[in-house]
Parts: sequence; C-alpha cells; structure tokens
Amino acid sequence: MKKQSFEPLLRWLKNLRPRWVWILFALGLPWLLTPLSCNASGSGCLAVLSAWCFWIAALILFFLGFRWLWRKLLFKVSRRLWVILLLVSVLPVLTLTLFFLAFAWLGLGAQVSRSIQGNLKQHENSLRLAGEERSDSVALQSIQVLGDAWVSHIDSLPKGMEPGLPVLVYTQVQGKADEKDVFMRVATPSSKGFRLLTLSMHDLGQGGRKVWGGRIHYRVDWSDKTATGTASGAKKGIRTKSKEGDLALEGVTMFSKREPVAAWASGEVAKGAVIFRSFSLPPVSVRALDWETGRLMVLTLRPETSLQEIFLGFGFGEGNLSAQAFIVMFILVTIVILLGCFQLVAFLMGLGLARNLGRSVEGLFRGVTQLAKGDFTVRIRPRSNDQVAQLTTAFNDMAERLEIADSERSERLRLEEELRVAREVQMRLLPDVSALAPAIRATILPAREVAGDYFDLFKLPDGRYAFLIADVSGKGTSAAFYAAETKGVLAALDKVALGPREVLTRLNAIWCETHPRQVFLTAIYGIFNPHDGTFAFARAGHPSGFLRRGSGDVERLTPMGIGIGMSPDRFEAMLGLAEGRLEPGDSLLFFTDGLSEAQNPEGEFFGEDRLETALAAGPGDSKTCVLLAVDAFLEGRPLEDDLTLLVLER
Repeated sequence: MKKQSFEPLLRWLKNLRPRWVWILFALGLPWLLTPLSCNASGSGCLAVLSAWCFWIAALILFFLGFRWLWRKLLFKVSRRLWVILLLVSVLPVLTLTLFFLAFAWLGLGAQVSRSIQGNLKQHENSLRLAGEERSDSVALQSIQVLGDAWVSHIDSLPKGMEPGLPVLVYTQVQGKADEKDVFMRVATPSSKGFRLLTLSMHDLGQGGRKVWGGRIHYRVDWSDKTATGTASGAKKGIRTKSKEGDLALEGVTMFSKREPVAAWASGEVAKGAVIFRSFSLPPVSVRALDWETGRLMVLTLRPETSLQEIFLGFGFGEGNLSAQAFIVMFILVTIVILLGCFQLVAFLMGLGLARNLGRSVEGLFRGVTQLAKGDFTVRIRPRSNDQVAQLTTAFNDMAERLEIADSERSERLRLEEELRVAREVQMRLLPDVSALAPAIRATILPAREVAGDYFDLFKLPDGRYAFLIADVSGKGTSAAFYAAETKGVLAALDKVALGPREVLTRLNAIWCETHPRQVFLTAIYGIFNPHDGTFAFARAGHPSGFLRRGSGDVERLTPMGIGIGMSPDRFEAMLGLAEGRLEPGDSLLFFTDGLSEAQNPEGEFFGEDRLETALAAGPGDSKTCVLLAVDAFLEGRPLEDDLTLLVLER
C-alpha cells in the first residue's frame, strides 16, 4: 500500500529533465533550509559546496524555465507584439519611475547638502566673529553654544593657515594624544604669537539629520593636492571663497577608494525591508587641513536614510499628525497605488491580448504545417470573433474539403486498383492468338481500364478455327462483365455441329432470357480454314467486314443481321451469312465501332470510308496500316470507345 502511494512521486521524479540539475538543487537545499555557516571548518566547507550547488542549479533552472516560457507561451508571432507592448507601456513607466526616483534622490540629497553647508557656514561665521573678540573668555563663550570649544596659543602657524580665516583641521583631541578628530579653527595675532579658537566638528550635520533622519558617515582622506605653505598658495591650493562665503573645493576627491585616514558614523537608521531598506544620499565633501603637516585633506559626509525615516519626518508613529495631513498623505498614496494597479491591469490585458493573438496565429501555423504533411484531419479552434477567427474558420473548411477530397481520392485509387486487377483478368481471358493460329491476328485497345469489346478464337478438331468479335453496349466494368459472360456461353456451345448462324441464334436466345432489353451485343461469328482460305461468318448488328485483296482492292462484306438481345423472335430470320475464300496475300478485317467512331481534335469521325482508303493505300499488313492511320487521325486525342481488330490472313 505504501509502495503504491509513492508511485506517482517516483514517476514524477523519473520524468524530471535534466536530472543532474535537480540533483544539484537537492544538494543545495541544506544550505537554504538550515543555518549552515560558510567557515573554515568541515561543516563550513560542506555549506560552501551546498551553496554553490544551489545557486548553479537555480540559475540553470531559471534559464530552462525562461526557455520553456519563450517556446511554449511566448509564440513567435506574439513576441513582436510583446516587445511592442514593452516599448510602449512598460519601458515608459520604468523610465518615468527611474526619473522620479532619481529626481527625488537628487532633490533630497540637495536639501541634505544645503543643510550641511548651511551648518558649516554658520560655524564658520560664528568662529570668524569670535576671532575678532579680544577677550578669550568672550570669544570662547560665543562659540560654546555650537559645541565643544577651547582657546590655545601658539608661536607660529602651520603651512596653509592664514590669520582671521576659519579652516577645518584634522588634529589631536585636547587631552588625548592618540586620538584625532576634525575641528574648525581660526587664528588671530596676539601678544604671545597667535591665539587659536578651536570648535569641535565631530557632529557636523547633526542638526540637519533631524530633517532627513538616519545616519551620517564621516570619512577623512588625503587629498590629491597639498598646501603650498604661503598665504597665496593657501588661497589657491587650499580654499576659495564664494560670493556668499561658502566653502568650495579645488581638486578634492569626493569618492575616494583609498583606505581612509579616519571614519566614524553618527545616528541610527530605522530598519525596514524591501522599499523601506536604507539607502545612501549623495555625499558632501569639504576640505580640511592636516594640522601637523599642512597637507590638504578631504572630509566626506555621506548621509544614510530610508523611507521609514523620511516618513517619520511627517510625524508617523509620534501621534502628532493632523487629520488633514493624514488625509492628504492617504489620498496621495492611494492615487499612486491606483495608478500602479491600473498600469498593471493594462499591462496584463495587453499581455493577454498579445498571447491570444499569438496563440491564434501559432495555431494557424501549426495547422498549415500539419496540413502540408498530409494530415487533413487537423482542425483549429477559433479564439475570437475577428478576422483571425474568420481565417481559422476558412482554414477548417478548407481542411474539411481536403479531407473529403483525400477520401474520394483514396476511394478512386482503390477502384482504379480493382479495375487494374479486372483488366489483368480480362486480358488473361483473351486467347493468345499468335500462338494458337499464326494466320489470325488480333488486338484490343480499351478506352478505360477494362473494355466492353471482346474477341475469341477456338481451334476445331478438323483444323479449322471458330472466331468471334463482339462489342457490348456501354463501356467500363459492366460491359467487361457481360463480355466475360459471353465467353462462357460461347465456350459451352457445340461449335463443330453448329454453323455461324446457329451459334449466334443460340447466343441470342440465351442473352434475351438473362439480360434486360436495354443491354445488347453486336458480334461477328465465323469459321476460317487457314489451309484453303475458305471462310463463312454471320454478322449480328456488327460493323461490316473488309476484305483486302493482294492486289490492293478492298471489298465490304455486309450480310444482314441485328444485334444480339434486340429481338428473341426475328433475330434468326434477319440473320444472313457471308462466305468466301482468301487467296494468298488476301486478308479479312473485322473491327468494333471504336475504330469508325474515333474522333480527331476537330470532332470528325474516322469512319468506314477512311478505313477503306487506309486499307487500299496503306503499305504492310492490314492491322499495322489501320492502326497507323487511326493514330495519325487522332493527333494525340484519346479514344472515346474501345477499339478491337481481328484480322484473318493467308
């Protein structure tokens, strides 16, 4: 029972392709599902291998899934539509989204930069004014409100320092020889040399952080330029002064990739996920001066915040958001969400329409492909009511007609095969005249697969031959069956005791008893002695016989007679007999109406007059000259009726 319950799962596992990728994926699951750490231990090595297996398998499965999607769902014809849809719908939305995000990012960064620069300017102005005070206590008191400050005296200024001009310096913290920080100093001449007012800048930008929230990362690097040590060099190489008094940089690297001289951070970022993850704003860089060496340095402030921190600026979570502000924010967020939903719905509808059209055209393509391979049973289900659906309906109608035509063609081929077999049987029923009687020659040319004409030859005990040439009314299979039946009846008659008239009379009586009146038979039956050339025949409604003499004269032999099956009573009375002798070189020709009724392309009949002329003027034996004359007369046109020739020669 347990084995049967696992059979579907085992069958599904066996059908997974490619199997080695799924094996890799299974090997990577321990790393994904268990807290394995990638360290230098044995379990850490296994975790690394498991992680590699997982990511390799995941990438390959993603590629295979995308390929399946591309082949099975994204039909060839709809790929272009999807690309157009992406170009006119998704890409503009993504472009606008990226534009507004970049604009908001740069705008917020500009506000942060302005806040930091304003804070720096405030400290600079306050320090400059404090430097103008003569009393140390008054000067110190005026700047202590901005942060930690102190007063010191030195004999001389370092390189890059100019009296009366505030400068950011990187130097030791007062009372801590092994710790350095960024300060702003201004030097003024005094009786003891120079007085230094120092203001701590460790929390530069802390006031502005209340606006955007988050954290500020500080970084101190060496600049690519160094101070010259002179007053003019300090102005050119260290700092410049704008009209508003802002600090500006010359040749300062904002994004240094070298190891920083010092780095620290101030504040915290509210943690979040997805769109509420923290992100960095454009950094703000200002110059500083290394107090000990006079070298130029760069202080870079990189703000870090998040949407959650920014929303806290509106009072979220603090309970002081007014109802009006909340409604405005709610409406704005709702509008943004609705616009996004409308865009998503429009995109999905476009994808559905593109896929539907693609499936329709792809179905037509596959149907045409199957139709070209000979599968006329293929049908396509219409998926809409547009022109593509009408084209699909027309395709189904065409396929149905082709299926019917193919069925009819198969039936026709079957019938043709049956007729071919019937023709072979009919040809085997005809006697081999050349082997049986060299003095008698015969041929039959059916207008169709089987013929209604028939000839036969019987050798009698005394050396004579009984011959028959007949033509059943109609053409094709039925006439051939009647001709075969005539052969059987003629074979049963006593041809030795009965003369030509008696044989045809007996044949007429049997025919009238067994066949309807509309079916009749024309025939010539006679006896020929090849030794002395004597002959006698009776004509039952058949075309005349032609006697061709060796001198070239041609005679028509037309004894009286009506067709077999036309009258059971008057047949014998109306039946005549023709007798004669063939001299050496003479020949007696019998034919069916397929010869006299042969038509050329102009619609003219060959007729008995042309036959007589051909026999009189044609060279060679009678059979050959007649066939050549008929072939030249037809000019390639097929026979309309069966043609049979029977020639007696001496």
